Amino acid sequence: MASSGDPAAAMEAWSLVERLNRTWVEGHADRLGPFFDPDIVIVQPGFQGRSVGRGAAVQSYIDFCSQAKILDFRELEPDIDVNGDVAIVSYTFDISYEVEGRRLREQGRDLFVLRRENRRWRAIWRTLLPDIS
Repeated sequence: MASSGDPAAAMEAWSLVERLNRTWVEGHADRLGPFFDPDIVIVQPGFQGRSVGRGAAVQSYIDFCSQAKILDFRELEPDIDVNGDVAIVSYTFDISYEVEGRRLREQGRDLFVLRRENRRWRAIWRTLLPDIS
């Protein structure tokens, strides 16, 4: 893991992202609310749209999980930069899933911006950068 800033804060930020991912991958997308700031912004891949707010963020995960059966999900090469109470967390992802009987695989980079309030990290911004090569 590459990181800059406070190493303990970087580990806390990475732990939040790992727990968030484990929650939806294990089928509990409806439990994601506490991971998100009330005003989180999720930007769609390619910056082609956005959803704003905790409810919309949770719903985006619920929608994906209701359509896809997750076969495999891996987080690789995490990069965490911490500056005070803000952390930028990115990692390479590799996901395999099934939709309507078709197996699909996607790879790319997931990017979160986290803010720490009252010693607790929450996601305030997120986007996926798909590998299109």
